[in-house]
Amino acid sequence: MLPWDGISPDEIYIRFYTLGYRDRLSYFENFVKTNPFIGEKEKNEMAIDHLLALFELGKYEKFLYEVDAMIEFVVNHNIYRHNGEDAFCLLLFKKAAAHFNLEEWDASKTILMQLKKIQPAENIYQLLLYRIDRKKGYWQSHLWRSFVVIGFLMSFAIYLLDIFIIEPFAFRWHEIAALTVELGLAISFSLMCFLCFNYIQSRW
Repeated sequence: MLPWDGISPDEIYIRFYTLGYRDRLSYFENFVKTNPFIGEKEKNEMAIDHLLALFELGKYEKFLYEVDAMIEFVVNHNIYRHNGEDAFCLLLFKKAAAHFNLEEWDASKTILMQLKKIQPAENIYQLLLYRIDRKKGYWQSHLWRSFVVIGFLMSFAIYLLDIFIIEPFAFRWHEIAALTVELGLAISFSLMCFLCFNYIQSRW
């Protein structure tokens, strides 16, 4: 006996929207997904809301695994609106947000830039882009981290040069070498502190 036997498609549809996100997932799999008696429009509507339930429950990997097929379906079948929203942009934004929540900043940013071209007046895209820039921060830049490492290494190299060569054989350059070491260490340490602060700020 099939799960939907004895239950009308209208009852299944109504029941689906009385459930919380978690219950919708199992209900969709059991009563909706392979049910041949539910109309195409209703099934598509529930399929989108099933996918959105995955997102709301934080199942971002599974959501991303399924969302591309749904976006393609929405485009191919000219499904323009879902609960009063642009269906295509809604799914695309949720995809960007899922990447954001998985700390996949570049993937999220690429999608948001596309959405800004489609809906330039929508402020939420810019807000999430701003949050990505804050989260990503300078601390993730290989260039800035390289500056810190190079600064410490050069200071150490000059320090050794000063001890073994400059001080014994060219003492008149000793003061300049010592000052260079101190300056290099101060700059490198300040930059390291800045990157650490930027990292802590990005976690807020």
